[in-house]
Amino acid sequence: MTNKKMDPVALIRKEIESLEAKVEQLRDRLMVDANKAIDKAKAQAERAREKLKAEQAKLGELQKKAKAKMDSRIQKQVDRAHSAVESAKELELDAKAVMIMAKNQLAELKGDYQRAKALAKAAQDAAKSFDSKTKAAPKKAAAKKAPAKKPAAKKVAAKKAPAKKAPAKKAAPKKAAAKKAAPKQ
Repeated sequence: MTNKKMDPVALIRKEIESLEAKVEQLRDRLMVDANKAIDKAKAQAERAREKLKAEQAKLGELQKKAKAKMDSRIQKQVDRAHSAVESAKELELDAKAVMIMAKNQLAELKGDYQRAKALAKAAQDAAKSFDSKTKAAPKKAAAKKAPAKKPAAKKVAAKKAPAKKAPAKKAAPKKAAAKKAAPKQ
């Protein structure tokens, strides 16, 4: 009966030991499960890290390609801008050259105009002096002829010949003088 009448402390100790064994088993199971979960989480984290690295590498490559394309586009735009500036400079230089040539031509035209104006004035003056001399010469000749006709009727043939020759000789030098004066000016 001593078996049946076990000490209540011993029963409690047995109960505690069995509970401790169960707790130890549960703890071991939980530790194993926790280790499995940790290993699984580590594996997932490693896969995620690898995937992140791969994505970052892809992103880096895409950024490099985009930058290269952007750089080439920007470079093309810069080159176009430089060529436009060079074209504008060339156009400006051409315009300046045309302006200088136009100024030179204008100066030449002014000189030609002044020479032509001077020649025209000289020709007009020569024509006026020629007209005034030719108009004055017939009046003098008419005045000379009228008295020459009155006094001598016998010597008419002899006087007419020198009278005609003299005005012809005088007119010829006037024309030559007018022609010589025009080219000089």
